[in-house]
Amino acid sequence: MKFISIVFLVILFFSCRKGPSLSKQEVQDLSQNYIKELCKKNLECSAQYLESLPSGEQNAAKSGFSSLDQCMAEQSNQSILPDDYEKVTDEQIGKVKHCMDELLKTPCSEMEQAGGIPACRELFPEGG
Repeated sequence: MKFISIVFLVILFFSCRKGPSLSKQEVQDLSQNYIKELCKKNLECSAQYLESLPSGEQNAAKSGFSSLDQCMAEQSNQSILPDDYEKVTDEQIGKVKHCMDELLKTPCSEMEQAGGIPACRELFPEGG
């Protein structure tokens, strides 16, 4: 009887656990990786845009683009997932992973034509 009570309490404890199935560190890493991949894609698309400009306009346009480190620093206060770990859901994590997959495989020209990546728009339902 005592064994059954212990098993029941353990099951109850884990079923009441708040937060996603990933650890807090894994959630933070996912958010940081998203920002890093977004910055890398931004730099990739910016480089392609610069190449399309006449050579005389390229130098002037280059000043408006940042490095990966600068982009990461500018985005350091941003988080794609809720700051409160207990409010992060596995569904949100799945959407971030799907967005990152689409971000990595979508060509810049396609992103420009579509106005972004549809899978990533799901992360911002309010349009903000």
